[in-house]
Amino acid sequence: MQLSFKEFNKHLEEFNNGGKKPSGIVIGYKTYSGLMKEEKFVYHVTRDRSNSMIRYYKGIEIRIVAEKHYLKIE
Repeated sequence: MQLSFKEFNKHLEEFNNGGKKPSGIVIGYKTYSGLMKEEKFVYHVTRDRSNSMIRYYKGIEIRIVAEKHYLKIE
């Protein structure tokens, strides 16, 4: 199950439309790897200045987990 950038953004929009602002994105390493191949996703990903292991997507913290294909928006 590979998640496209378009599907990823759709999940974020649905979460936002529920009246909540996402505080974090928990994502599987294979899903993250697939999204990193898409230029539109990479453009919005930034690293934390104090800890290079922490990344953000449009200001939302990304946590990468050991599960291959996983996505949870908190």
